[in-house]
Amino acid sequence: MKRLVCVGEGHGEVKALPRLCLSIRNYLNVVDWNIDPTIVRLPRADFVAPPVSKRRTTTCNAEALGKGIQLARMRPADAVLVVCDADDDCAVTWGKSVSAMTHYGVQVAAVMAVREYEAWLLWNMDDAKLKESGVTDPEKKRDAKGAMKLVVPGYAPTTHQLELTRKVDVERVRSRSRSFDKLVRSLAALFGVTPPARRWAQPIVQRRPRKNRR
Repeated sequence: MKRLVCVGEGHGEVKALPRLCLSIRNYLNVVDWNIDPTIVRLPRADFVAPPVSKRRTTTCNAEALGKGIQLARMRPADAVLVVCDADDDCAVTWGKSVSAMTHYGVQVAAVMAVREYEAWLLWNMDDAKLKESGVTDPEKKRDAKGAMKLVVPGYAPTTHQLELTRKVDVERVRSRSRSFDKLVRSLAALFGVTPPARRWAQPIVQRRPRKNRR
């Protein structure tokens, strides 16, 4: 059996990220890979370099992230998945900068959750419940954690993240989130399989009340 090791940043993701990868592995019908249940946890400063402009096209912190990947490799690992929150940074530019580093000695995929891991969990929830809470697009702006508190009172990553991750419907979230689709496709590439075709979901629209015409 081959082994995937994750590199992540949040306290909640310590257990939740491997569980999410397990769900995606099962969704892809992969049977010859194990998911290491313990991530290599790094501070955010080890994932991203300081922004060089106001456009927030942040690249990776090559030296620090490289060390984290090497720690994962020594578990040992046949592949390493790097996941962090995008916050206000450019997920595409960051991902390309990680891909440009080719001296790992192991397969590596890097994905930013746009904008936070909680956005993926919110996309998994019932549309009516999201509308009722005023949540229309968890990835549109930062503070998915705040939006989560509107849906799950008292939400705390270390308390709720694993539980909510266990409930993730991979196909549903993939149909709503491009960054989650990127995660699914990246894992499929590491596992050496072709993912199912992605179906598209209608966006959640918060209708504004019509003004009375006189």
